[in-house]
Amino acid sequence: MNLEIEVAPGGSRAVKEVGRSSLSAGGASAALAMGPGHAPLQSDGLIGWVEGRSEGPLLLCIGGVHGNEPAGVRALESIVYRVRARRDVLTGDFVAIVGNMPALTAGRRFMAYDLNRAWTPVQVEALQSVQRTESADAAVHSIARRRAQAPVPEDLEVVRVMELLERVAARRRGPVYVLDLHTTSGKGGTFTSTEDHPRHRRFAMEVPFPLVLGLNEHLEGTLLGYLDTLGYTTMLCECGQHREPRAALRAAAAIWIALRAAGLLGDEDVPEARRAFEMLRNTCADLPRVLETVYRHPFDERDRYVTRPGFRNFDRVSAGEVIGDDRHGEVAAPKGGMLLMPLYQRLGEDGFFVVREVEGVRG
Repeated sequence: MNLEIEVAPGGSRAVKEVGRSSLSAGGASAALAMGPGHAPLQSDGLIGWVEGRSEGPLLLCIGGVHGNEPAGVRALESIVYRVRARRDVLTGDFVAIVGNMPALTAGRRFMAYDLNRAWTPVQVEALQSVQRTESADAAVHSIARRRAQAPVPEDLEVVRVMELLERVAARRRGPVYVLDLHTTSGKGGTFTSTEDHPRHRRFAMEVPFPLVLGLNEHLEGTLLGYLDTLGYTTMLCECGQHREPRAALRAAAAIWIALRAAGLLGDEDVPEARRAFEMLRNTCADLPRVLETVYRHPFDERDRYVTRPGFRNFDRVSAGEVIGDDRHGEVAAPKGGMLLMPLYQRLGEDGFFVVREVEGVRG
């Protein structure tokens, strides 16, 4: 399956598929298959904004925070028009946006730096201050001055996404829920993750994937971490391997479930959510329901880290087992458990994670 960015007169862009897809292959998949229509991607990265008949929650869905992960964008483009057709029974608002537009166009994880590590307080304040009186804080002032003189694509993307988030904050008519759609470079990457708080866990566990807690404690500057500070209820959803055709179908299933879980549509108005739940539950029925993160292997490009072939998400590994190699030699897992997100792509900062089952929690 190949994807192209289609540029329309006036600058709007849309991701389209070239060639035949296997997304609509029988059973629940056929019932959930994404329709032929799609919402054109606007120049500001807004895929669609659907206002319901009455005030209520706002569900913000984000795809393409990493440009080599188009599945979420494809799913959102296809679903927006179907949600719009239910505006009369929609409570609240449905908003779909793209994270990193230049990287999506290029098919790269990022252009200059990882957009999903850019949301630290210092970075956000620096980029905001470029457009207003600069802060007196030395670190913020230095970053702001440098970025104003020579901004890189991700600098502009942070500012663009912040402007969309400001519109969300100004127009919201109730609590905000966030679904951040991703894929992994390794196979078998279907799971959710969120803040370890009852409100967040309830939302994330509506999607019947394994819930991985504690990832946020090992990562700095994620977009969801920033949105957590705004009081929003958030969920990250990993929908499979980057190039896997069914990843977009899983992303669409997660969106339907989130629409119901956030309270925008009642069960009778979104039958897709019931079918989506069954399909996703069958995807990972043998995996633990809740896991916790016990290790992250960070690296930078000077380390020249490479994961050894053959590892999949949720493979069981022992303490001391060699997972990859870098310029210093073999890289082993210091703790036993299950492997998560083994890196099989050129760009990245995380070689792999190790997670363990939280005992006593079943699906």
